[in-house]
Amino acid sequence: MRVLGIDPSVRSTGYGVIESHGSVVRLIEAGIITTSARGQTFTTRLGDINDSLQAIIKATRPDLVAIEEVFAREVNPKTTIMMAHARGALLAAVAGAHLDVVEFSATSVKRALAGSGAASKEQVARMVVQILRLARTPRPADVTDALALAIACAHRNGRRVR
Repeated sequence: MRVLGIDPSVRSTGYGVIESHGSVVRLIEAGIITTSARGQTFTTRLGDINDSLQAIIKATRPDLVAIEEVFAREVNPKTTIMMAHARGALLAAVAGAHLDVVEFSATSVKRALAGSGAASKEQVARMVVQILRLARTPRPADVTDALALAIACAHRNGRRVR
């Protein structure tokens, strides 16, 4: 099963594609989708996020998509709303590809990878490196978070292949 994990953001959306066969998990591709507010409208940036994810989906052909839920941790409500818009652009790309989506809270990803919903980002990153047998932690952190989402999804949906 091939899973695309997405850590949504307007400025830097992390993505990671893994392939899972039983207990064997391997990295296919990972990176970030970036946009800049310089000279672009917010609507254009959302369109760029959507277009970029469509291209990633076409190139990597995932079976399933894992995306982080939006949560209102930000002090500034405008930031949370912008994040929700970015997530909507990403979900529109996924819907256009007719892929199933599994949503995860940050706590459930931490629990799935490190055994505790209170695990630190560093603990989760170490587990991503260990599970994927990587030489070093992927950077930026958005990529590591996206890979953690994909791994959590593969573990949860291991028997469900479309």
